[in-house]
Amino acid sequence: MKNNIPFYFLLLLPSIAASQGGGTKTNNLGNEDINVVKEYQPVLNDAFKINIYPESDTSTFRDKQSLNYSLEARPMNSNYNTSPIKPVRIKDDAIKKLYHGFVKAGYGLENMPLLDVSFNSIRSKNFDAGVRYKHLSTSGKIKDYGFPGNSNNHIDLFGTRYFEKFKLGADLIYNRNVVHFYGFKTPPELFSKSETKHSMSDVEGSVKLQSLDVDKDKWRYQSALSFYNFSDNRKASENNAVFSIGGSKLMNNATFILNASGEFGKIEQESFSFNRSIIRFRPRFNITQDLFSIDIGANLALESNNNNSDYRFYPYVKAEYQVINDAVKIFAELSGDLQRNDLRSFSRQNPFFGSSVPLANTNQRLGLSGGASIKLEHDLMFTGIVNWARLKNQPFFINNFEIPTSFSVYYDKATLLQLKGSLEYKQSEKIAAGISVEHNNYNTDKLKEQLYIPAFRLGFNSHYAIAEKIFIKADLFYNSNITGIEYTSVNSVVTSDYKNLKGWMDANIGIDYRYSKVLSAFVSLNNIGFAQYFRWYQYPSYRLLGLAGITYSF
Repeated sequence: MKNNIPFYFLLLLPSIAASQGGGTKTNNLGNEDINVVKEYQPVLNDAFKINIYPESDTSTFRDKQSLNYSLEARPMNSNYNTSPIKPVRIKDDAIKKLYHGFVKAGYGLENMPLLDVSFNSIRSKNFDAGVRYKHLSTSGKIKDYGFPGNSNNHIDLFGTRYFEKFKLGADLIYNRNVVHFYGFKTPPELFSKSETKHSMSDVEGSVKLQSLDVDKDKWRYQSALSFYNFSDNRKASENNAVFSIGGSKLMNNATFILNASGEFGKIEQESFSFNRSIIRFRPRFNITQDLFSIDIGANLALESNNNNSDYRFYPYVKAEYQVINDAVKIFAELSGDLQRNDLRSFSRQNPFFGSSVPLANTNQRLGLSGGASIKLEHDLMFTGIVNWARLKNQPFFINNFEIPTSFSVYYDKATLLQLKGSLEYKQSEKIAAGISVEHNNYNTDKLKEQLYIPAFRLGFNSHYAIAEKIFIKADLFYNSNITGIEYTSVNSVVTSDYKNLKGWMDANIGIDYRYSKVLSAFVSLNNIGFAQYFRWYQYPSYRLLGLAGITYSF
């Protein structure tokens, strides 16, 4: 039955064709929608299976034919031409030319000559040596005051010899500074220049030995022998010799450091003389791990003045922690120490000291400090420090009752609170600027005021380069009011009282023009605000100082 269905279908084809195309009359069947609704009956078509039976005889097989290969050597024709490869070069890695000598010379207002000459050996692996001479002086006048002329002379000879395991260096320095006691007003011709002249000379030298061994498991050492002699034209002299030795070694992830020194000297003034010495030991243990570092140790000092000895012990702890790598660091320190006071150090702070200056060492019984350094931006860095210390024999300069005015030193107990802050900005070598602030508060025992120490200091400095030829520098300094002593004589009765000296601002500007690598010209102006201020009682400053000159390398 299944095979007869196509046959019946063929028999019906003629009748269907006749009903649609036969006759001459065409009937319009019209449009009619027919919806057929019935159940869906899925039907699976027959599959044509692949014949898995082999059609040929597989009981025999043919042997694989042997294939022979041969290679014919022929040179390949290549027209490629090689070119040399340029080595990688860092821009600033070129060895710069060094010059043996340097000269800076100029002349300025208030009859101010300047000469700075240095001569050095050039680049060498075996030694380094040189000599330098510098002179700067003024001989101008200040209205209604004595002759204020002064001069500074400096000569420095130095040399270092490098060996495989250590280096040996030595230097010899001579300084001669001259000032005049011009702290008097009526009349300015009351004293001659020779009567007010105060010349101070000091000679110092040292020999140093330091190891250069980079092996961490071996001792690293350094030692030095130094001396100085200070004297003036008012019967004051001071001799001092210092021997120091130190070493460090890595021990079980900690570095042990020991420094020891002994200094011995004699001081002579017009009214007295005495011997003094200080022997110091400073052991340390340094532990560094990842972002944390700590130093633990002590400062030990044995002080002797004219055979009167005193032994002092101070703890020492210093810690640093890098909170954010290369961005934020905090640090703290607990310590104490013995500070040596002498005529040479005082002369560099105030050269107008008299013929009799008492000398005592400052005992910092306890000191605490802490702070942080923060990199605010890539080119911006902030640093803040807080210091607190308990001091015995803290020196304060005090003016004497004499004409012309001279100074001595008064020692007092004090507690110091010091705040420091700085903000620095540097963009490559073209522009740089910085601002610093300092607050000093001495809570003294007997003195009512901290003599000649400003409570507040502000400093600003900047540097700007134009087209690698012109360099502009600007500085600004502000010091708050300071306090001195004023004496009054009535009927041969002398009384004293505190004298307030107004604060001052000092602005400076300088321009350097570099004509070539060896030749340049400069102009500098100091105190461009024309302010006359008093750093010391009865010692006013110049209102304006200017200097111009050239520099030359050869």
